[in-house]
Amino acid sequence: MMGLNEISNPYKVEWEYPTKEYFTQELSELLGNPGRFTEQEFFAPENYDRVYNIMPHTFKTIAEFSKGDEIESDQEIKDILLNQNMISLLKEEERWNELKDKLMNDPKCINEGYKFFGLGEMKVWKGMDSETGEYVDNVDNTEYMGRLTDFLSVGPMVSSKLSQNFKDTGEEDPSRWAGNIDQYREFARKGEERTLPPAFVVKYFTQKYGNDYVLIGGFKRTATALQMGVEPIKVWFIDLTKWT
Repeated sequence: MMGLNEISNPYKVEWEYPTKEYFTQELSELLGNPGRFTEQEFFAPENYDRVYNIMPHTFKTIAEFSKGDEIESDQEIKDILLNQNMISLLKEEERWNELKDKLMNDPKCINEGYKFFGLGEMKVWKGMDSETGEYVDNVDNTEYMGRLTDFLSVGPMVSSKLSQNFKDTGEEDPSRWAGNIDQYREFARKGEERTLPPAFVVKYFTQKYGNDYVLIGGFKRTATALQMGVEPIKVWFIDLTKWT
């Protein structure tokens, strides 16, 4: 079945290694997404120390903004942020938007974002892995990753976790997805292969909603590629559990 799909499926993608320019584009999903700064991800007790070692200035900036004053000790930063959800901690969405702008325009925070992304490596996430000779499929075990349910209407979503991500990113407009699918069809009509950067996936020391992996960037690209039956799907995989 997989061999038939590889022969008959006209939709092909070459996944290119992300550049610094691409890292810059995805900083909004790292520094500008409150979902990172929660007890489910960066501020979970099992994850906190490792992420803090990578992004100490970012954590300090967030803690000082929350406190409204300067902080001198690592322990006080941890006391403020551990097990917190930034939206709940700040209480007002306007305050989060103010903090987001601060993080996204701070050169030290940006450099720490590059450092975080730089821990990644290219991995086959669904499809035949030429290096191991094995077929892999991590899609169902990756939070926020999935395909559209209706190939033609591009309307309904496959699950509640996907539909929530649509609401968070504003990507629920079907016309935007239809345009992406039309691009696949145009490339296939010409017999050409698309070139795209990979999605970003993180493995924490904890699970998120029962999943081992979390998609933190490239949601639209991945969902559309899965919808079109593209294989292999590759991601930029950041495995924090490799670091202590």
